Amino acid sequence: MTTLRAFTCDDLFRFNNINLDPLTETYGIPFYLQYLAHWPEYFIVAEAPGGELMGYIMGKAEGSVAREEWHGHVTALSVAPEFRRLGLAAKLMELLEEISERYEEGTFQRH
Repeated sequence: MTTLRAFTCDDLFRFNNINLDPLTETYGIPFYLQYLAHWPEYFIVAEAPGGELMGYIMGKAEGSVAREEWHGHVTALSVAPEFRRLGLAAKLMELLEEISERYEEGTFQRH
């Protein structure tokens, strides 16, 4: 059974199987840490029963305090090649959408 859980700092040293894929845009560790610090609820990882990381999604809340308009933004979504075509990316998107609507009481924009 796949577990969807919050991404942790330790996961930064465990997700090479996902980020080494040529289709995945990668960032430096400070970039990931910035997202963990500012938007931890928007950074989710999928973990296989054996503990291997299958994929992740990271996003953030964007908007205007003055206008009280907020929306969720997907910064990165990637699934390791061996776990693709299982609907995992769709599940991660659904969860991020739920979180965005719950935390910000806003909308979620898919582009």
